[in-house]
Amino acid sequence: MSDGAREQRMRRTRRALITGARRLTAAHGLGGFTVEQLCAEAGISRRTFFNYFASKDDAVLGTPARDPLEAFGEQFVAGGRDPRGPGLLEALQQLVVRSFALLEGPHDRALMLEVLRREPVLLQRLAESMDRHVAQLAALIARRQGCAAGDPFPGVAAAAISHLAGHTVHELLEGRPAGPDPEESPPSAEFADRLARNVRLAGILFCAPAAVPPASAEGPAGIPPAASPGAAPPADPSSDIEGSP
Repeated sequence: MSDGAREQRMRRTRRALITGARRLTAAHGLGGFTVEQLCAEAGISRRTFFNYFASKDDAVLGTPARDPLEAFGEQFVAGGRDPRGPGLLEALQQLVVRSFALLEGPHDRALMLEVLRREPVLLQRLAESMDRHVAQLAALIARRQGCAAGDPFPGVAAAAISHLAGHTVHELLEGRPAGPDPEESPPSAEFADRLARNVRLAGILFCAPAAVPPASAEGPAGIPPAASPGAAPPADPSSDIEGSP
C-alpha cells in the first residue's frame, strides 16, 4: 500500500471513530457505550483505537493520541538556531499547518452541539485543551527565541497565531461549497494559503501606525490620519518588541 493510500485510510478511520463517538454520546451519553462498541462500528480492534486516541472522551473531542506540538515542537525550536531558516512568523505558520493535518476531522456542528448539551463536562475539557495548547505554544516560542522568564511576547504571539488559525478553519468551513462528503476537511494546502492571507491582513492592522507619514501629514489636532487599508506593513514589524528575533 502506498503512503498516500495509507494516509487516506487512516483519515477515514479517524473520522469514523470521531463521528461514531459523537453519535453514540449524543444518543446515550459518555457512559452509555464502550470503546469496544465504538471499535466494532468502525471495524477496527481495541488496540488500533489507541493508535488514534488515548480515551473515549478524546475520540469525541477529536484530540489525537499524538499531540501535534509534541510531534513537531522540537523541530520548530531548533529552527530558531538556523540563520538560513524561516523567521518566527513563517515558522509558526508552518507549525500550525502541520498540526492541522493531525487535527482534522468531521465537521458536523449540529451533532457536536448536541454532544456538548448532553455532556457539558466536555465543553470544559475542550476549553482546557485549547488553553493548554496555547500555553505549550508560548513555551515553544520562548525557547526558540531565547526569551527571558516573564517576557510577555511568547504568550501574545501564541494567542494571536492560535486565534488566526481557528478563524481560518471557521472561514474555510463556512465558505466551502457542498461536495460529495460535506464533512471532509479542507486540504492542508488550502488551509495554508488562507492562513497566510489572514496573517498578512492582520499585519496590516497591527502595523498600520508605522506606515503613517511623519509629522508633516498630521491632521489639525496633531493626530496622524488613518493608514490606508492597503498599506504594506514594514519588513520586520516586531524588531523592537520584547522577545522578537
